[in-house]
Amino acid sequence: MKKYLPLLILICAVPLSGMELEYPEIINNGTILINAGVGFAGAISSGERVCPPLTVSLDYALPVAGFPLTLGLTAGFFSEKVESNQINYWPVAFRIAYHLPFNVRRLDIYLLSAIGGMPAETNGSWGGEFWMGFSTGVRYFFLPHFGVYTELGFDNVQIFTFGLAFNL
Repeated sequence: MKKYLPLLILICAVPLSGMELEYPEIINNGTILINAGVGFAGAISSGERVCPPLTVSLDYALPVAGFPLTLGLTAGFFSEKVESNQINYWPVAFRIAYHLPFNVRRLDIYLLSAIGGMPAETNGSWGGEFWMGFSTGVRYFFLPHFGVYTELGFDNVQIFTFGLAFNL
């Protein structure tokens, strides 16, 4: 993970060095963004995935210290089968995203960090795991309030996610 930190810093620093900080054209202060999608990753346990991660996220555009940020929540469901037991996970996390100031019409590129938990149920007993991840994402809106998104990153719930995006 440490070897990716300089790359992340470079990705953030280059746009900051020569551009005025502002949201991409598609997002304004107070905009609410909703993503609904499906993800792909390897199994958390030694088993195999039965149901891929199905996630919904909600982000609220709120500039903090002049930076174009969104704060939000993500929740979802996925399941795995280990031997003869099925484990159902219900991940929930807080997310914060920095939106790169590329003013390309209808395009939103962002760096994302998520931290939360994954309650898990196996045969009526509950447990859980910690969830933390870093991703980069892209949203493209075909219409002012409807588009698609994809996120790619390092996280124990999903590595690659895609789906529908809504701008309220």
